[in-house]
Amino acid sequence: MKSLKKLICAVLAGGFVAACAFAESKTTLTYIGHASVKIVAKDGSVLYIDPNYYKGDYTDAADCIIVTHQHEDHKPYYKVKLKSGGVRIDNTKALHDGIYESYEVGPFKIEAVPAGGNPNHDIRYCVGYLVTVDGVTVYHAGDTSMIEQMKNLKARNIDYAMYPIDGIYNMDAVEATEVAKLVGARFNIPIHEFDQGSSKKSDKFTPEGRLVLEYGETITVEPK
Repeated sequence: MKSLKKLICAVLAGGFVAACAFAESKTTLTYIGHASVKIVAKDGSVLYIDPNYYKGDYTDAADCIIVTHQHEDHKPYYKVKLKSGGVRIDNTKALHDGIYESYEVGPFKIEAVPAGGNPNHDIRYCVGYLVTVDGVTVYHAGDTSMIEQMKNLKARNIDYAMYPIDGIYNMDAVEATEVAKLVGARFNIPIHEFDQGSSKKSDKFTPEGRLVLEYGETITVEPK
C-alpha cells in the first residue's frame, strides 16, 4: 500500500512539474544580426528568418527556415541545421505567378506578403512575412522600400514589426518610420542597418513603439 501511495505521489508530482514547465514556457524573438531573426515557440519549435548573418548563433536546429529573397546576405547556409521533417521556404516558393502563399509548420502560421519596390529589390521576386505563433503576429518586411500594399497590413493587428533602415539598398530610417506608422504594429524594430553599434542610423527611426535590439538580443514576445 505504501509503495502504491508513493507511486501515485510520484506521478502527480511529475505531472505538476510538467504543467508548471509548460506554464512557464515563453515565446521568444532573437535579433541575430543584419536581417536575421530567430523565433522560438512555447513548445520549443524554432523558426529562422533570413539566417545568414555571418557572426550569428545558429546552434538551435530549425523546424522551419523562411527566406525573403535570393541575395547572398539573406540566404541560409550550411550553418543552419534543419530538424528531421523541417521545412525550408524561400521567396521562389512563397511567391509565384503573382500568388503569395501561406503555410502552417507546427505552431507557426506563415504568410508571404509583398516587399521590394526599389532598384535593388524587384517586387516580383521579393517577399516579407507575417508569422503568427502563440497568439503573437510578427512582421518581417524583408528588403524593401515603402510600397502601396503595406497599407493593407494595418488591419492585421501586428504585434512586432521589423524594418530595414540602411538607406543604401532599401529605405532609410525616416522612410521606415513612415512605413511603421502606416502598418501600426505595437512594437517596431529597426534591422538591416549596417552600422549597428557605431553611428546608429536607428536614431532616426522614431515611430511609436520603437524597440531597438542589439545583435544577439532575445526578448519575450506576448500578445496584447
